[in-house]
Amino acid sequence: MREINPWIAMAAFVATGLLILAVLWPNEANGARLLKKWGVAEPDAAQAHEGLLYLRRRRLLYPWLYAALYFVPKWGDDVDQIMVVVLAGTLLAELLALRPQRGARREALLTPRGLFDFASKWVVGSYAVFVLGAAIYLVIHPRWTALAWLAGSVLAVGLIIWTAVVRPAGGDQAVDLALRTRSVHVAAGLGTAVVGGLVHPWVGVLGLLAWISMANTTPQSAKIAK
Repeated sequence: MREINPWIAMAAFVATGLLILAVLWPNEANGARLLKKWGVAEPDAAQAHEGLLYLRRRRLLYPWLYAALYFVPKWGDDVDQIMVVVLAGTLLAELLALRPQRGARREALLTPRGLFDFASKWVVGSYAVFVLGAAIYLVIHPRWTALAWLAGSVLAVGLIIWTAVVRPAGGDQAVDLALRTRSVHVAAGLGTAVVGGLVHPWVGVLGLLAWISMANTTPQSAKIAK
């Protein structure tokens, strides 16, 4: 069977990534919908624009990460690989957000912000339990490559959660806290899905269900508006 030229294959990956980007490219309505889902009851135009920028910063990274995936060794199916792309895109976007935005109207908090001021203890705790169980299983049934991927995914999720806590405040406080919540919950869900896929395909299905649940778990509105 004739082998595909690696450059052609990578170009196909880029084209696929750009197609995905075109389909998922968000508009103002998506920004407003995002904020409503994460606790901002009636976002105005300025708030919706902040939500839109949050989405676009992440999705712009996906095509290039999808292309880079061509060089990443496979350990599972294509679903697992796409999880890595989304998790890596989330991490890069959060790291870039550590740099204060130019011209952003910042609102100071009267008290220090902690993780559980805007994130659900259930989401973070469930992720930790899932990781611990997977680590124990992979040590008892040694699969060192899977353990390495597990460690990498945990590091990525940990960095995302850390940046969500420490990144500079940007713009409206309610929007800022809602987007921090979204970052933590989606990252924990993605991390759980990746961990599940590393253990076993059926555990991967459980991880996907946990991802859906975590990505739709919002803390009480009092915490968002704090």
